[in-house]
Amino acid sequence: MATISSMANNTYLMYKMAQDNGLSLTGSSSTSSSSSTASTLAALTSSSSSSSKTSSLYSSSSSASDMQTLSSIKNGYAGLVSSYESTKKTFNTEMNSALSDLSSSAKTVANMNFSFSASDITTNADGTKTYSDSLTSAIKNVKQLVSDYNTALDFFSDNKSVSNRASALATEFSDTTYRSGQYSAIGITVDSKTGALSVDEDKLATALTTESDRAANTLGSNGLAGKAESHVALANFQKDKIFPTATQMFGSETTAASLYTGSTLLNISGYATTGNLLNMLF
Repeated sequence: MATISSMANNTYLMYKMAQDNGLSLTGSSSTSSSSSTASTLAALTSSSSSSSKTSSLYSSSSSASDMQTLSSIKNGYAGLVSSYESTKKTFNTEMNSALSDLSSSAKTVANMNFSFSASDITTNADGTKTYSDSLTSAIKNVKQLVSDYNTALDFFSDNKSVSNRASALATEFSDTTYRSGQYSAIGITVDSKTGALSVDEDKLATALTTESDRAANTLGSNGLAGKAESHVALANFQKDKIFPTATQMFGSETTAASLYTGSTLLNISGYATTGNLLNMLF
Protein backbone atom coordinates (compact mmCIF):
# COMPACT_ATOMS: atom_id res chain seq x y z
CA MET A 1 0.00 0.00 0.00
CA ALA A 2 1.29 3.42 -0.87
CA THR A 3 2.32 5.67 2.04
CA ILE A 4 0.93 9.14 2.68
CA SER A 5 4.38 10.54 1.84
CA SER A 6 4.64 8.74 -1.50
CA MET A 7 1.10 9.78 -2.43
CA ALA A 8 1.98 13.39 -1.63
CA ASN A 9 5.10 13.15 -3.81
CA ASN A 10 3.18 11.66 -6.72
CA THR A 11 0.52 14.32 -6.33
CA TYR A 12 3.21 16.98 -6.56
CA LEU A 13 4.49 15.48 -9.81
CA MET A 14 0.94 15.41 -11.13
CA TYR A 15 0.38 19.06 -10.25
CA LYS A 16 3.72 20.00 -11.81
CA MET A 17 2.97 18.21 -15.09
CA ALA A 18 -0.49 19.76 -15.29
CA GLN A 19 0.80 23.25 -14.55
CA ASP A 20 3.62 22.91 -17.10
CA ASN A 21 1.05 21.99 -19.72
CA GLY A 22 -1.28 24.89 -18.86
CA LEU A 23 -4.07 22.75 -17.44
CA SER A 24 -6.66 24.22 -15.08
CA LEU A 25 -6.54 21.99 -12.03
CA THR A 26 -9.78 22.82 -10.23
CA GLY A 27 -11.90 24.46 -12.88
CA SER A 28 -10.65 27.95 -11.99
CA SER A 29 -7.84 29.83 -13.70
CA SER A 30 -4.44 28.16 -13.78
CA THR A 31 -2.92 31.04 -11.77
CA SER A 32 -5.23 30.79 -8.79
CA SER A 33 -5.19 27.02 -9.03
CA SER A 34 -1.41 26.80 -8.89
CA SER A 35 -1.42 29.11 -5.85
CA SER A 36 -3.89 26.83 -4.09
CA THR A 37 -1.83 23.83 -5.13
CA ALA A 38 1.36 25.29 -3.73
CA SER A 39 -0.19 25.84 -0.30
CA THR A 40 -1.70 22.35 -0.33
CA LEU A 41 1.60 20.72 -1.22
CA ALA A 42 3.43 22.76 1.39
CA ALA A 43 1.05 21.38 4.00
CA LEU A 44 1.48 17.84 2.65
CA THR A 45 5.27 17.85 2.73
CA SER A 46 6.28 20.25 5.51
CA SER A 47 5.39 18.51 8.79
CA SER A 48 3.32 15.39 9.37
CA SER A 49 3.37 16.02 13.13
CA SER A 50 0.86 18.88 13.00
CA SER A 51 -2.55 17.28 13.42
CA SER A 52 -4.37 20.58 13.17
CA LYS A 53 -2.87 21.28 9.74
CA THR A 54 -3.62 17.82 8.47
CA SER A 55 -7.13 17.86 9.86
CA SER A 56 -7.96 21.17 8.20
CA LEU A 57 -6.23 20.12 4.99
CA TYR A 58 -8.45 17.11 4.63
CA SER A 59 -11.76 18.59 5.60
CA SER A 60 -14.64 17.26 3.56
CA SER A 61 -14.62 20.29 1.26
CA SER A 62 -10.84 20.13 0.78
CA SER A 63 -10.94 16.42 -0.01
CA ALA A 64 -13.66 16.99 -2.59
CA SER A 65 -11.63 19.79 -4.15
CA ASP A 66 -8.47 17.65 -4.26
CA MET A 67 -10.42 14.81 -5.84
CA GLN A 68 -11.68 17.21 -8.49
CA THR A 69 -8.14 18.45 -9.02
CA LEU A 70 -6.69 14.97 -9.40
CA SER A 71 -9.50 13.94 -11.72
CA SER A 72 -8.78 16.99 -13.88
CA ILE A 73 -5.08 16.11 -13.97
CA LYS A 74 -5.85 12.51 -14.86
CA ASN A 75 -8.10 13.64 -17.71
CA GLY A 76 -5.45 16.14 -18.84
CA TYR A 77 -2.84 13.39 -18.83
CA ALA A 78 -5.13 11.14 -20.89
CA GLY A 79 -5.58 13.95 -23.42
CA LEU A 80 -1.84 14.55 -23.55
CA VAL A 81 -1.14 10.88 -24.24
CA SER A 82 -3.88 10.75 -26.87
CA SER A 83 -2.43 13.78 -28.64
CA TYR A 84 1.05 12.26 -28.47
CA GLU A 85 -0.10 8.94 -29.92
CA SER A 86 -1.90 10.73 -32.74
CA THR A 87 1.23 12.72 -33.59
CA LYS A 88 3.38 9.60 -33.48
CA LYS A 89 0.97 7.76 -35.78
CA THR A 90 1.03 10.61 -38.30
CA PHE A 91 4.83 10.76 -38.17
CA ASN A 92 5.20 7.02 -38.76
CA THR A 93 2.61 6.99 -41.55
CA GLU A 94 4.38 9.78 -43.45
CA MET A 95 7.80 8.24 -42.86
CA ASN A 96 6.74 4.77 -44.01
CA SER A 97 5.14 6.22 -47.13
CA ALA A 98 8.26 8.21 -48.03
CA LEU A 99 10.55 5.24 -47.44
CA SER A 100 8.31 2.83 -49.36
CA ASP A 101 8.11 5.12 -52.40
CA LEU A 102 11.86 5.71 -52.40
CA SER A 103 12.61 2.01 -52.07
CA SER A 104 10.37 1.24 -55.06
CA SER A 105 11.83 3.90 -57.37
CA ALA A 106 15.40 3.04 -56.31
CA LYS A 107 14.89 -0.62 -57.19
CA THR A 108 13.43 0.37 -60.57
CA VAL A 109 16.49 2.46 -61.48
CA ALA A 110 18.93 -0.09 -60.07
CA ASN A 111 17.44 -2.75 -62.37
CA MET A 112 17.04 -0.46 -65.36
CA ASN A 113 18.59 -1.20 -68.75
CA PHE A 114 21.12 1.52 -69.57
CA SER A 115 21.85 0.30 -73.09
CA PHE A 116 21.04 3.44 -75.06
CA SER A 117 22.62 5.02 -78.09
CA ALA A 118 22.42 8.24 -80.14
CA SER A 119 19.65 6.66 -82.19
CA ASP A 120 17.32 6.96 -79.19
CA ILE A 121 17.23 10.73 -79.78
CA THR A 122 15.72 12.19 -82.95
CA THR A 123 16.24 15.84 -83.81
CA ASN A 124 13.19 17.32 -85.53
CA ALA A 125 13.14 19.96 -88.30
CA ASP A 126 12.21 22.69 -85.82
CA GLY A 127 15.14 21.80 -83.60
CA THR A 128 13.14 19.98 -80.94
CA LYS A 129 14.10 16.47 -79.93
CA THR A 130 12.06 13.33 -79.66
CA TYR A 131 13.13 10.44 -77.41
CA SER A 132 12.49 6.79 -78.02
CA ASP A 133 9.96 5.07 -75.76
CA SER A 134 12.68 3.24 -73.85
CA LEU A 135 14.69 6.44 -73.27
CA THR A 136 11.55 8.32 -72.26
CA SER A 137 10.77 5.60 -69.74
CA ALA A 138 14.31 5.67 -68.36
CA ILE A 139 14.22 9.45 -67.89
CA LYS A 140 10.85 9.13 -66.16
CA ASN A 141 12.28 6.50 -63.78
CA VAL A 142 15.27 8.69 -62.88
CA LYS A 143 13.05 11.73 -62.29
CA GLN A 144 10.80 9.66 -60.04
CA LEU A 145 13.81 8.48 -58.04
CA VAL A 146 14.98 12.07 -57.62
CA SER A 147 11.50 13.19 -56.56
CA ASP A 148 11.14 10.38 -54.01
CA TYR A 149 14.64 11.00 -52.69
CA ASN A 150 13.84 14.67 -52.16
CA THR A 151 10.60 13.76 -50.36
CA ALA A 152 12.46 11.52 -47.90
CA LEU A 153 15.20 14.12 -47.49
CA ASP A 154 12.63 16.84 -46.76
CA PHE A 155 10.77 14.64 -44.29
CA PHE A 156 13.80 13.93 -42.12
CA SER A 157 15.15 17.45 -42.46
CA ASP A 158 11.80 18.91 -41.37
CA ASN A 159 11.62 16.50 -38.43
CA LYS A 160 15.27 16.34 -37.37
CA SER A 161 14.45 17.97 -34.03
CA VAL A 162 12.20 15.03 -33.10
CA SER A 163 15.14 12.88 -31.98
CA ASN A 164 18.86 12.26 -32.46
CA ARG A 165 18.02 9.37 -34.78
CA ALA A 166 15.87 11.58 -37.00
CA SER A 167 18.65 14.18 -37.08
CA ALA A 168 21.22 11.52 -38.04
CA LEU A 169 18.98 10.30 -40.88
CA ALA A 170 18.57 13.88 -42.14
CA THR A 171 22.36 14.05 -42.33
CA GLU A 172 22.52 10.71 -44.14
CA PHE A 173 20.04 11.77 -46.81
CA SER A 174 21.76 15.12 -47.38
CA ASP A 175 25.10 13.44 -48.16
CA THR A 176 24.46 13.85 -51.90
CA THR A 177 26.67 16.95 -51.87
CA TYR A 178 29.90 14.96 -51.87
CA ARG A 179 28.88 13.38 -55.20
CA SER A 180 27.63 16.60 -56.74
CA GLY A 181 30.33 16.54 -59.43
CA GLN A 182 29.37 13.04 -60.61
CA TYR A 183 25.67 13.85 -60.61
CA SER A 184 26.17 17.15 -62.41
CA ALA A 185 28.00 15.39 -65.25
CA ILE A 186 24.84 13.47 -66.14
CA GLY A 187 22.35 16.31 -65.65
CA ILE A 188 21.48 16.08 -61.93
CA THR A 189 22.16 19.20 -59.88
CA VAL A 190 22.69 19.08 -56.11
CA ASP A 191 21.66 21.97 -53.85
CA SER A 192 24.80 22.70 -51.82
CA LYS A 193 22.79 23.78 -48.75
CA THR A 194 20.12 21.09 -48.52
CA GLY A 195 21.36 18.21 -50.66
CA ALA A 196 18.14 18.26 -52.69
CA LEU A 197 18.36 17.04 -56.30
CA SER A 198 17.00 18.43 -59.57
CA VAL A 199 17.09 17.02 -63.11
CA ASP A 200 18.06 18.65 -66.40
CA GLU A 201 16.14 16.34 -68.74
CA ASP A 202 18.03 17.16 -71.93
CA LYS A 203 21.44 16.76 -70.28
CA LEU A 204 20.34 13.48 -68.70
CA ALA A 205 19.12 12.18 -72.07
CA THR A 206 22.46 13.06 -73.66
CA ALA A 207 24.38 11.32 -70.88
CA LEU A 208 22.24 8.19 -71.13
CA THR A 209 22.78 7.93 -74.90
CA THR A 210 26.45 8.97 -75.15
CA GLU A 211 27.89 7.86 -71.80
CA SER A 212 25.65 4.99 -70.83
CA ASP A 213 28.29 3.22 -68.69
CA ARG A 214 28.98 6.39 -66.74
CA ALA A 215 25.27 7.05 -66.30
CA ALA A 216 24.70 3.48 -65.12
CA ASN A 217 27.51 3.75 -62.56
CA THR A 218 26.25 7.10 -61.28
CA LEU A 219 22.56 6.21 -61.14
CA GLY A 220 22.39 2.43 -60.69
CA SER A 221 23.07 0.07 -57.80
CA ASN A 222 26.55 1.56 -57.32
CA GLY A 223 25.23 5.11 -57.52
CA LEU A 224 22.17 7.09 -56.50
CA ALA A 225 19.77 4.14 -56.49
CA GLY A 226 22.10 2.06 -54.35
CA LYS A 227 22.66 4.96 -51.97
CA ALA A 228 18.91 5.49 -51.65
CA GLU A 229 18.32 1.80 -50.89
CA SER A 230 21.05 1.93 -48.24
CA HIS A 231 19.43 4.94 -46.56
CA VAL A 232 16.01 3.28 -46.65
CA ALA A 233 17.42 0.13 -45.05
CA LEU A 234 19.06 2.17 -42.29
CA ALA A 235 15.84 4.06 -41.58
CA ASN A 236 13.72 0.90 -41.60
CA PHE A 237 16.13 -0.85 -39.24
CA GLN A 238 15.51 1.75 -36.53
CA LYS A 239 12.12 3.18 -37.49
CA ASP A 240 10.45 1.95 -34.28
CA LYS A 241 12.92 4.07 -32.30
CA ILE A 242 13.04 7.24 -34.40
CA PHE A 243 10.02 8.84 -32.73
CA PRO A 244 10.67 9.06 -28.95
CA THR A 245 8.54 7.34 -26.33
CA ALA A 246 6.09 9.33 -24.22
CA THR A 247 8.45 9.14 -21.25
CA GLN A 248 11.35 10.43 -23.34
CA MET A 249 9.16 13.20 -24.71
CA PHE A 250 7.51 14.41 -21.49
CA GLY A 251 9.84 13.20 -18.76
CA SER A 252 9.32 11.10 -15.65
CA GLU A 253 6.17 13.00 -14.68
CA THR A 254 4.19 10.77 -17.03
CA THR A 255 5.05 7.75 -14.90
CA ALA A 256 3.53 9.37 -11.81
CA ALA A 257 0.59 10.65 -13.82
CA SER A 258 -0.21 7.19 -15.16
CA LEU A 259 -0.53 5.88 -11.58
CA TYR A 260 -3.72 7.86 -11.12
CA THR A 261 -6.19 5.33 -12.46
CA GLY A 262 -9.85 5.45 -11.60
CA SER A 263 -9.43 3.06 -8.64
CA THR A 264 -6.51 5.06 -7.30
CA LEU A 265 -8.55 8.26 -7.32
CA LEU A 266 -11.34 6.53 -5.40
CA ASN A 267 -8.87 5.45 -2.71
CA ILE A 268 -7.24 8.85 -2.23
CA SER A 269 -9.91 9.99 0.23
CA GLY A 270 -9.19 6.84 2.21
CA TYR A 271 -5.50 7.67 2.41
CA ALA A 272 -6.33 11.20 3.50
CA THR A 273 -8.71 10.02 6.21
CA THR A 274 -6.11 7.54 7.50
CA GLY A 275 -3.61 10.36 7.75
CA ASN A 276 -6.10 12.41 9.76
CA LEU A 277 -6.77 9.58 12.19
CA LEU A 278 -3.07 8.80 12.72
CA ASN A 279 -2.29 12.43 13.46
CA MET A 280 -5.18 12.73 15.89
CA LEU A 281 -4.27 9.51 17.71
CA PHE A 282 -0.55 10.09 18.04
